[in-house]
Amino acid sequence: MRIIDRLIKYLGEKKITAYSFERTCQVANGYLKKQQKGKGSIGSDILERIHKNYFDLNLIWLITGEEEMLYPDNTERETKRLLLQEDKNYYTKDEMIKFLQERVVLLESALADKEKIIALLETQLAKKKK
Repeated sequence: MRIIDRLIKYLGEKKITAYSFERTCQVANGYLKKQQKGKGSIGSDILERIHKNYFDLNLIWLITGEEEMLYPDNTERETKRLLLQEDKNYYTKDEMIKFLQERVVLLESALADKEKIIALLETQLAKKKK
C-alpha cells in the first residue's frame, strides 16, 4: 500500500473530505486525485503540513504502514486545534458537529468513571468512620 492509499484510508476513517484536506494542507485542488493516479509523490513539505494539521495521524504508519494509524487519545489537542484554528472554513459544519459529538461521548464516559471512583472513596471513608 502506498502513502497516498494510507492517507486516503485515514481521511475516510475520519470523514474528512478531499477538499477539506487540500485546503487545510494548502495544496492544489485535485491534489489527492493526482497522487492516486500516480502522477506525483508526497514530499517532505506535504508530510510536514499533514503532521502540523492532523495531530492524531501516526506518520510512521502513513509512511511505512507499520504501527497503528492513530496515536492514542489525542482528542484534547485536536479539539483545541479545531476551535482555535484561524480559518474555520477548513471543516464543514457537519464535520465539526460530528467531532464535537464524539468528544462529548468521551467526556461523559470519563465523568461517569470519575463518579464511580468518588462513590467508592466515599464508601471506604464511611467504613473507616464506623
